[in-house]
Amino acid sequence: MNIEDIALKIEILNRQNLSKSAEITNYTQSALTSKVKKMEKEIGQPIFKRTPQGLKITDVGIHYKNYLERITQEYEEFLQAIGSEQANTKVNIGASLTTIKIYGASIVNALNNNNISLDVDFTVESSISLNEKVHNAQMDCALTSKPIKIYPDLNYDIIATETFEVISNDLHIINFNERTTLTLLVLSKSCMYTRAIVEWLKDNQIPYNIKEIKSVSSILDFLQIKHSITVLNTKLIDLYKFTNIHSYNLPLDNSIHTVFIYKKSEYDQNSIIQLKNVIQSIL
Repeated sequence: MNIEDIALKIEILNRQNLSKSAEITNYTQSALTSKVKKMEKEIGQPIFKRTPQGLKITDVGIHYKNYLERITQEYEEFLQAIGSEQANTKVNIGASLTTIKIYGASIVNALNNNNISLDVDFTVESSISLNEKVHNAQMDCALTSKPIKIYPDLNYDIIATETFEVISNDLHIINFNERTTLTLLVLSKSCMYTRAIVEWLKDNQIPYNIKEIKSVSSILDFLQIKHSITVLNTKLIDLYKFTNIHSYNLPLDNSIHTVFIYKKSEYDQNSIIQLKNVIQSIL
């Protein structure tokens, strides 16, 4: 059974966005388009509607996704029943783009170095989306900035307190009092760092345009353009060894809690607590 192929199909059906699925899975978008066509040929009916807003899953697609998820669950139960060495407990954890860049490799290395039998799958999305998906039981847990909305059925265990910085190229230092229209470069428009600086800009009536750029190194390149600023996690700046930058000491709270989110009803679930302990040992 090609369980990896099934997992790829579930990812495509769940996300309904081939561009984002390509980023997560490291497949090209054209390869995923071919995968969709192959699935539709196998089923004999469309699994997506093509709309002006993008792909929308059909009722047939939903039934197919549910079928694939049942196969995956039954396969894992089969491996556990026969005591297979491959039957590692699977945990689907969500993380923001910043969090995965800073901690993703360290988490995987810690699991491998300590021979912890967890099969961890990462999903990269905004903190708002991750928070909602844990609440809806679409993923097991998440590591991300503490979201604004707090669901009563979830635990939000503070793992670390992060700081962020507003920076520009040191050749183009910004005088915010001039209220020149700025270009704000961000990894995610919905991240908590972005929300904080956007609120400050609005409060101070400073005009801006916002551009979402998924690569930290590309943000550094774009900072060479005049009137450009970015907001990034301090650890991320250190990790990429940014040079030729100017940091601004703006009158705003630049600290954000990083939390581990999971269902209160699953507090005793060993795999989730085990993963949480690994993450805490790193941070």
